[in-house]
Amino acid sequence: MSALTSLYRSATRHRLFALLNIGGLALGIAVFLVLATFVRNEWSFDRSLPGWDKVWIMQEQYFRPGDPPYAMPYTSGGELDLLRSDFPGLKGARYNGITGIVLRGDAATKERLATVDPEFFDLFPFPVLAGNIGTTLADPNGIVITRDVSARYFGTGSAIGQTLPLMLNGVRYRYRVGAVLKDLPENTSIASQMFVPLVRSRFADANFDHWGSTSLMTYLQFPDAGAARVFERQLPAFLKRRVTGENRETMIGGQYRQTLLARSEMRLSYDYYRAFVTTLGLIGVLTLLIAIVNYVNLATARAGLRAREVAVRKVLGGTRRMLVRQFLVESIATVALAALIGLALAEIALPFFSFGGGLKATMHYWGADGVLILLVPLTIAVGIVAGLYPAVVLATFQPAAVLASARAPGGGRTGARVRSALVVVQFAIAIAFAIGTSVMIGQIAHVRDAAVGFQRDGLVLVRSFADRSLAPAQKAELLDAFAKLPGISGVAVADDAPGDQNSTNSSTLYRPKMPDRRPPVTTITVGPGYFTTYGARLLAGRWLDPARGGDEAGADPDTCRTNVILNAAAVHELGFANPQDAIGQRVEGKGSLMVVGVVGDIRFQSPRVPVPPSAYFLSRRDISDAFASLRYTGSDPRIVVDRIERVWKRIAPAVPYDARTVEQNMYDQLYKFDDQNARLFTIGAALAILIGCVGLYGLAAFDTARRVKEIGIRKTLGASTADVLTLLIGQFLRPVLLANLIAWPIAFVVMRRWLAFFDDRIALSPAFFVGASLAAVLIASATVFGQAWRVARAEPARALRHE
Repeated sequence: MSALTSLYRSATRHRLFALLNIGGLALGIAVFLVLATFVRNEWSFDRSLPGWDKVWIMQEQYFRPGDPPYAMPYTSGGELDLLRSDFPGLKGARYNGITGIVLRGDAATKERLATVDPEFFDLFPFPVLAGNIGTTLADPNGIVITRDVSARYFGTGSAIGQTLPLMLNGVRYRYRVGAVLKDLPENTSIASQMFVPLVRSRFADANFDHWGSTSLMTYLQFPDAGAARVFERQLPAFLKRRVTGENRETMIGGQYRQTLLARSEMRLSYDYYRAFVTTLGLIGVLTLLIAIVNYVNLATARAGLRAREVAVRKVLGGTRRMLVRQFLVESIATVALAALIGLALAEIALPFFSFGGGLKATMHYWGADGVLILLVPLTIAVGIVAGLYPAVVLATFQPAAVLASARAPGGGRTGARVRSALVVVQFAIAIAFAIGTSVMIGQIAHVRDAAVGFQRDGLVLVRSFADRSLAPAQKAELLDAFAKLPGISGVAVADDAPGDQNSTNSSTLYRPKMPDRRPPVTTITVGPGYFTTYGARLLAGRWLDPARGGDEAGADPDTCRTNVILNAAAVHELGFANPQDAIGQRVEGKGSLMVVGVVGDIRFQSPRVPVPPSAYFLSRRDISDAFASLRYTGSDPRIVVDRIERVWKRIAPAVPYDARTVEQNMYDQLYKFDDQNARLFTIGAALAILIGCVGLYGLAAFDTARRVKEIGIRKTLGASTADVLTLLIGQFLRPVLLANLIAWPIAFVVMRRWLAFFDDRIALSPAFFVGASLAAVLIASATVFGQAWRVARAEPARALRHE
């Protein structure tokens, strides 16, 4: 109790130091708790699924120029049937998330649902609230829903036996609810809340049994990781036995591989996202480290102010052990108060963090994932670390020497060096954050403003045009009505769009003169006017024209002779010297193709990946999964979108409307993730610098208060205010400048690695490093200027009477 009383008296006597100490540490703890909550949520993703630890997902990866450098968690639809035949007793199930439309009266609601094998719920035994899953999925018209879906469509009554009209892939079905599940956990990547049986006759398209297609997800169950690895080693032999067709040479010749990925690792399977989550965790740890260093720094500096108190306690019989215990209790109590404030700040900040960063996390207090399991040991550890040094130092003071001294000791030269070293650590981290933030902001600005090969302003993308519920006659009527709208200067369709891609098929093309050079080329089907609507750049040759013979792809483009347009990347991969050299040349592999035009590379995909070699085919028939794009004039896209919506609801009222500008769609699909990253880094850098400046301000206040008499003597001997100001600010800025020697190489290595994730990236210019360092120096100068100016302007006579 005496320790707490002493703490209260010390805090009220030195309010500024107490506020800076507790406030800075509380802010650092709040940042740490928020980021730790998010990181823990991401690392525990899918681990709340029942049976998660025994489920693996099959992946496939191509190793060819232009292919993504990572595995995809998909397989062909029919592969599981072959696996079961070759490996008796293998437990597995297929999962395919699709979009369905629930038809209730005049309302049409788009829902995410999944087609699954009945065995899916053997792998993931979700709690069942009502009904029977087995009998439900044995019926082609049975459907399993969650409690949330049941409440939305059937209210508080029982959903069992109720019918749910659904439109799937343009066909109407009447499904009967046979089971209701407990709502799925929030931190799972299974987004579907409705499950229907995977019936081949309904859901198997032309690529369902096509080797190498990405039709759906295939889950397999094994007792442990060792059994999964044993099975994985047998997959190459399985492929050699089973793969047939045109892809056989690629798939068994070393350019294709299938692997297994633990279901719990799927969330962080992509390198860039795993690096993002790890970096956020690192930001939290480093921000907390800055706050702890700041706290220890101020605690050690302020300890000297209590030297006379310690001396008096020793004179009155206080032992060294008693004094050490008192200071440790005080330190832990102070940290506990800061932790309590930090926890409150974290609760307040978490919703804003989730909104601003586009992230989702929930803070829990108790249990294995609760924050208290982190906060309690952290409080004790920081309290001991922060209190041990001052306690030991103060306990060694000799009472006579302290009481005879004109001023309280401050740790001498050693103490000053320790405090300077801690400031160096603080600002090294803060400057590294600032450099990283400026690089990220520069990269995001670059990719959003960089040339993408087409005119992205003045374009509206109608994404719902790709809905399979639309009949071909409706699509034709919609396109005709779109073209007649005021302000519309161009209408086009294609199975590829900026930020969206429904067709990822590719073919191996080659030149008859160079048969050994066979790059994979993405095949894109476009409608008339596609390139002019997008404002693409023709490098050589001409556009495809439906009025010309051979320009339009036939019913079977794999066997017909047709004309094609290649992009610049395809021209390079096929070995042509330049775009003009490709005109009039034939390429083989998807029938016999004549190159009639070369278009500049069009970047519809992420700036992280290279623009793939592409071949464009013209078709006036209904293009499967095609998006509609409209070129408009005028400055307000909302007017255009509203006009399109009125036409849509008149012609296709049963299909939910979805349209947005190409600029917005590209941001949402391609740039939003990195933009949110930059925003989070900016917040982290600002808080790191703020906490560092809090510590620097506290040290400046402490040091200048101790040097008032010294400054008076200097001014008496002729030093000007400017001389004193230069002396004080220079001493405080020295550790800030030294921090750059640590921050620059760390930031260079980290940001060069981050930029390597982008195909289209900026140079790591020295301007980022110099700018961040100058900003840190200016902020630090402004932080200590007030204290230095007050002491430098003091009258010598008043300063010499100080104390």
